[in-house]
Amino acid sequence: MKNTLTLLVILMSFVGYTYAQEESGSFMKDTTPEQRAQFQTEYMKENLGLSADQESAVHEVNLKYAKKMQDTYNSPGKKVQKLKQMKAIGQEKDKELKGVLNADQYATYEKNKEAMKEKIKAKAQEKRGQQ
Repeated sequence: MKNTLTLLVILMSFVGYTYAQEESGSFMKDTTPEQRAQFQTEYMKENLGLSADQESAVHEVNLKYAKKMQDTYNSPGKKVQKLKQMKAIGQEKDKELKGVLNADQYATYEKNKEAMKEKIKAKAQEKRGQQ
């Protein structure tokens, strides 16, 4: 369960929501891009039924973009600018994953991503309501 919640935060950092950025901040500091790529790959393997070849290719994609995210996270600049860059990186990653996953797997990936967005939105609204 802890890994699922952690992965939620990781994946949502690609979406570009401020709340996700704030929540992922400590995770970005406490883990390496390699660790995040491994978490993402394991999650995708379990939820998308990746073949061995797909798992290897997905891990390469996840690592490539985890490193790009880390560079953006560490770069100087305003949070809004970083969020825009991270969203663009996430879109690039999605395009690359589309070439690795079959149509059913990609549809499930997109569906799971949307479900995570909704969960993060609900948490953000809950957090705002408590302040």
